[in-house]
Amino acid sequence: MNGRKRAAVKASTSIVHVPNQEALVLPCRILQLPRRTIYEILSRLPIKTLFQCRSVCKRFLCFISDPEFAKLQLSKSQVCILIKTLPLQNASKRLQLAHVEANGSTFEVSKLNFTPKSNLPTIDISHMNACNGLLCLVGSEKDYNIYVCNPILGEFITIQPPYKDRQRGSFWGLGYSAMMNQYKVLQSYYPAMESNNRYAMAEIYTIGTGTWRSIGSAPIDTVALPFNAFLNGALHWFPCTPNGSEFIHTFDFDSEKFGTLPPPDHFRETDKKFTNYSRIGVLGGCLFMIYFTNSTRFDIWVMKDYGVKESWIKQFVIENLYPKQGSWDFYEPMVVLNNGEILMLFNNDAVVCYNQKRKNLRGTKFFRTRSQFDATAFTPSLVSLNNVAKGEQIS
Repeated sequence: MNGRKRAAVKASTSIVHVPNQEALVLPCRILQLPRRTIYEILSRLPIKTLFQCRSVCKRFLCFISDPEFAKLQLSKSQVCILIKTLPLQNASKRLQLAHVEANGSTFEVSKLNFTPKSNLPTIDISHMNACNGLLCLVGSEKDYNIYVCNPILGEFITIQPPYKDRQRGSFWGLGYSAMMNQYKVLQSYYPAMESNNRYAMAEIYTIGTGTWRSIGSAPIDTVALPFNAFLNGALHWFPCTPNGSEFIHTFDFDSEKFGTLPPPDHFRETDKKFTNYSRIGVLGGCLFMIYFTNSTRFDIWVMKDYGVKESWIKQFVIENLYPKQGSWDFYEPMVVLNNGEILMLFNNDAVVCYNQKRKNLRGTKFFRTRSQFDATAFTPSLVSLNNVAKGEQIS
């Protein structure tokens, strides 16, 4: 196959092994239920428990490996926080998945740690986004490959880009076409300087085919694609120079067309400060965007009915932020907890929790590192690349 490989990702976690026959009584009783009922029960378990259930017995492993179960599990999967340390020697090889629930003033945290083997990019991942529990990773300037992996199952494939040299203004994004039941990688780029073409171009790689194909021009500026911005079959991002009705750009993986979404009414004129510090993503199953009113407050707008401009509402007002004289901080909402508090990434240094009733921030200590890190909302899944790649032979 054209430049594609599959390898394993080593997951270091605490696996529960069945110690004796008495412990087998419960799973054996469950196995007497209809398969659909078993699937419903298993699909409601946290991802870490499901990961451990694969070691209970062969029947459980068979159930959890079924593509139909993977679809059901994805529809019920709980949003977690995916944490990746920023480049610092070997530290950036680690991915950590944390499921967080509020328990009064404390947190209940369940973690999974993953350490990719050496043939995944380990030092500098310049782009990363997620779709249905799969990660799209793009290496640094020294590594031109694109990697699609499922960290839960320990699988990844390597995709060679269509050009040996990285093109100007390139960006990549993974998405899913429900109509075709296919995963695709979008690449947009400006042709080389010596080319007469001054417009951005786009190409699509359908996972399982091994080939890239052109889809024409791309009406976009150079962008940094948000990690958590795949919704309703499309990727979403801010262009570098937004204006008026073309504020949010999209790419639909069914139609393979670029488009736009309207912002809330008062987003008619924006300044550079807004585009530098705003965020767009998915929160609670809806598209959200952040608007900073000043350095100590921002509003979270949510599109309740996808594609309908009138459905934008100001759902959260985040006040009493940590002010910095002469500079602005970065905040990225990740998860709304069961008690209504919001977990946010703060300046790639900490995960903070905002209490809407008290209107204050407090720190969390469930992830500690000496280096900076990326943290974002991530919905883990059991979507297997064995099925996504349609079982083609990997060279």
